[in-house]
Amino acid sequence: MNRKQSTRFTLFISRSPWMISETLIAILLLFTLMPGGVSAAAKEPVKGTIAVFPVSQASAQLSALSQKSAEAIAEAFNRLGRFVPVEEGRVQTAIDKIPEGSGEEAVMKAATELNADLYATVTVYMMGSSIIGTVTINPVSAGYQQMKQSIAVRSMVPLNIPLKLAREVALLHKKLPVEASILEKRDGLYVLSAGQWHGIRPGRYRTDRGQTVIVRNTSRYRSLASLPDSAAKSGRLTIRDYPSVRGVIREIDDRIEYNTNYRYSLAGAEGDRNIDPEKKFTAGICLINPGANACFPGYGSYLSTSYLGFKNTTPSIAGIVFSSALIITHFLLPEYMTRFKINFFPGVMDGDKTRNLNNLQIFLWSTVPLTFSAAYLDQLSYQFTTNSVLPPFFMSKNETALVLSVIIPGGGMFYKGYRLPGWGFYLSEMFLAGFCVYTRDEKKKVVYGGIALGAVKLIELVTAAFSPPSYSFYNIEKEGRIRPASLSMGVEPAETGDLVYRLGMTFSY
Repeated sequence: MNRKQSTRFTLFISRSPWMISETLIAILLLFTLMPGGVSAAAKEPVKGTIAVFPVSQASAQLSALSQKSAEAIAEAFNRLGRFVPVEEGRVQTAIDKIPEGSGEEAVMKAATELNADLYATVTVYMMGSSIIGTVTINPVSAGYQQMKQSIAVRSMVPLNIPLKLAREVALLHKKLPVEASILEKRDGLYVLSAGQWHGIRPGRYRTDRGQTVIVRNTSRYRSLASLPDSAAKSGRLTIRDYPSVRGVIREIDDRIEYNTNYRYSLAGAEGDRNIDPEKKFTAGICLINPGANACFPGYGSYLSTSYLGFKNTTPSIAGIVFSSALIITHFLLPEYMTRFKINFFPGVMDGDKTRNLNNLQIFLWSTVPLTFSAAYLDQLSYQFTTNSVLPPFFMSKNETALVLSVIIPGGGMFYKGYRLPGWGFYLSEMFLAGFCVYTRDEKKKVVYGGIALGAVKLIELVTAAFSPPSYSFYNIEKEGRIRPASLSMGVEPAETGDLVYRLGMTFSY
């Protein structure tokens, strides 16, 4: 037995004529904006829908990731107010009806049965050590041909695949205006198929043809608006109002950053959440490394890195040789300048040691700890790269790099993985500082040297604070869509302890 559904309204009418008129206006607007109150609106409750189909994979993990990606993409569409996602339950029912092994035609047919204007298929698969996620958007209705495209992203952190796909979908909305159909004319006003969900509020708007639309009132998916007759003739409007994607993208980026840091932090990468990387990093710089270098100059910097708990450590031979040579230079440069005639110890004067030389000698001896620290950060940078681990304090990477550069010449560059620029800044600043100390009695030279030193230091601080990290495994997580041809490089330790260099090319087609 069929039973008709009915809706009951209870009206409280005041005796005041003013209140009566206000109530009648409210009732009129209510019936006008209700989907059941307009015949055209009842036939077309929502304009612009998309069905998101996850594609099952042989791996249960990849299938689950594909499903999670589809949910994230649908959520992004729903938040940005241009295409209403078809309910997940209806999509799943349509997927269950698609015969196994069917092609694109079957998916198109399912999307048509769901009355969707667009459909998107989401696929996740492995390529080497990376996970590739793709979303392909295809039009069902003829008016959405411009939306046809395919987007691919990659990651080595599974939870980042849904987020990266959702971010690319959000970026698509930056230039999507409001497309509204004119459903009906009532008392000089027009009912539009766009409302609060689309970002429309009462006020003035411009169309793509320069016409003015004045929105009087809105409901979730409908608006009452006055517009010129020329605009109403076409039956469809393109309102130049665009969704604000900045907040959505910032939120997604924060979640990607958190997942990446959780996966690649020292505790996460080494599988021991009881490690306190920040504490060990600080103790390594202040205590462990100076002591190790006092016993084994140069090589002690490499030995100190094991204190942070790396599973596989291999020394950077070039870094050890270079830092050892610098440490020797600290002690022997004044001797070399006088052909080893002066007293070896600073502050002990003799006939061959001038005051300028003595000042330089004191400066070189007192800055040996800075060289120890630079050598340690250089070896750490090498370990972070080869072990695919992010440095401690990386959630505040720019601030940490800035602080390290203030204390240690080149420190922020080493922290972000730039070893050669780090040594470049270190040598430049130490040379200029030594020059100012050596020529302290010649004011003109000291002024020029000080200006140059300040300029180099300022450049270093700005570069350390604003440069993106150079770690390739981290940058993969921060990149956007994969271009048609994408080159990837990586360095990983093999089981034997040797380094394996990987070079790959990814094609999107």
